Amino acid sequence: MTGSTDWLNSETGAHRCPPVSSTGPFAGLIPHGVRPDRWCWGPDQGFHPRSAPHQRVQLTPAAGLLTRGHTIGVRQAVALGAAGAHADLAHAFSELDSWVPLPDAEVFARLGWSVRHLDGADDATLHAVVAGALRGVDEVLLPTSWRRPLAIAAAGTAVSAAERTWLRDACDAAYRRLTRFETGWPQPPTDRQAWWDYAAARACTALRDGDWVAAARAVTDLYGLTSPDPHQAARWLAAIGERVGV
Repeated sequence: MTGSTDWLNSETGAHRCPPVSSTGPFAGLIPHGVRPDRWCWGPDQGFHPRSAPHQRVQLTPAAGLLTRGHTIGVRQAVALGAAGAHADLAHAFSELDSWVPLPDAEVFARLGWSVRHLDGADDATLHAVVAGALRGVDEVLLPTSWRRPLAIAAAGTAVSAAERTWLRDACDAAYRRLTRFETGWPQPPTDRQAWWDYAAARACTALRDGDWVAAARAVTDLYGLTSPDPHQAARWLAAIGERVGV
């Protein structure tokens, strides 16, 4: 694992809470209830106040940027789980929250904890993680036209120049359709096929190019388009962590 290990006991590997910061331009000005560093997380303790490590709490992902009460930002939950390591891949998968809000932020912290050691992992390992997440999407729920290209991308099979051109053109065409409104991108029900085309083409292209964060983000959009309920979404994220093998 790379990155800071301040949140782990160097001798035992056990979790320990870092001290609450008392410095910085906003120190003392932010109410305790909305402090970004109010919470901590450990694999055994779960979420808890940093000032009370044995007081376990359930936190809800914040609906906006401002957290209050027993809420936490999704990215912060992932970062706490990653224990100071970079967690770009976990952050990409955590964008599922924009498709289906989950009632408990624990799954995001556990996702960060599971993939924290992937910094510097080889391409074969990272491909396996993202391809495993793609295989976790029920093929029956995918558009028929995209099932073969996505299966090829998940298998890591090389594609011809003609297929690469087709993927690029499909992605460009879908992007043009999704950005044709001055008021922003349409919601999926307005042009669901464009959303499918854009997510699937990006997933295939990013997997082929070894752009693992972009691939994870595209696969997450694909899964979100299948309209999972919160319990299914939580299981999908948990399965990604389990496949990492930690």
